[in-house]
Amino acid sequence: MTVDVPQRPVPGPAPDAAVALAADDEAWIAAPRRDRHLARLAQLGRALRAPAVGIPAAVFLLVVLACFAGPALLGLPSPVTGDLADAMAPMGSPGHLLGTNELGNDVLSRLLHGGRVSIVVGLGATAISLVAGALLGVTAGFFGGFYETFVMRLFDTLLAFPGLILALVIADYLGPSLTNTTLAISLFGVSRFGRLAWSQTLTVRHRDFVTAPRSDGAAAYRVIFGHILPNVLPPLLGFALFTIGTAMMIEAGLSYLGLGVPEPEPTWGNLIASGDAYLSSDPRLVVLPSMALFVTVLSLNLVADGLRGRLTEER
Repeated sequence: MTVDVPQRPVPGPAPDAAVALAADDEAWIAAPRRDRHLARLAQLGRALRAPAVGIPAAVFLLVVLACFAGPALLGLPSPVTGDLADAMAPMGSPGHLLGTNELGNDVLSRLLHGGRVSIVVGLGATAISLVAGALLGVTAGFFGGFYETFVMRLFDTLLAFPGLILALVIADYLGPSLTNTTLAISLFGVSRFGRLAWSQTLTVRHRDFVTAPRSDGAAAYRVIFGHILPNVLPPLLGFALFTIGTAMMIEAGLSYLGLGVPEPEPTWGNLIASGDAYLSSDPRLVVLPSMALFVTVLSLNLVADGLRGRLTEER
């Protein structure tokens, strides 16, 4: 007499059974690439409607508009030409709303043109840092192995140097100019963006919307740019706002030391430096560019702080 003993079922799906994907991951894979990026932009738009984000963002936008459109709209004179006969004219003088400096240059014109240069340097340096750091960090997290080890040691080496000291050395070696200042400051953020991109990539590279295309034989660049990068980008954009303000502060420090954008091109940094000699007799030459820099950096930091968490919601 024989007795059939039931076999213990093997856990997990049958060999020929299809593995079910999470609903949100399946929707992400099915969406066209354009819709994926639009979804992230819509998420950013919703975050900007919050008062904690929208108000400081509006302040920063007003500063940008004033710097780039104000000189033309107000018909201000050139920031690098002046009349010595009008030197040190006080605020409210005819034709000079904020007065003039020691060379007779219009202070308002130099303030707005200086803000234009400082903002361009901050945006340019941050853009270079973001692109370079994101590409290195995402590819390191995606491919792993020796390449990941090499990239992470490179980031550690860059982080070992204080950012301002590194920018000072590079700016001094390359010489003072707008391009060299932007490049010198950009190295400050590459490792920071890279490590953030790498850590974010590690959290999503085992998600279904990444593993499914890879198992289907999708090219690595399609997986990186179509699936990983759109999900890594939101926290990088939030961090970029902090970095813009930091880059502007570093530019001001370099220009104050004579290693940034050289005179006569105005920046907020060299405006503070040139007015330092008149701080006791005419503090407006230092206070005005200092306040402009303070308001701009503060608004950027408030926007970045408000976006924190809103751009990293569950995707």
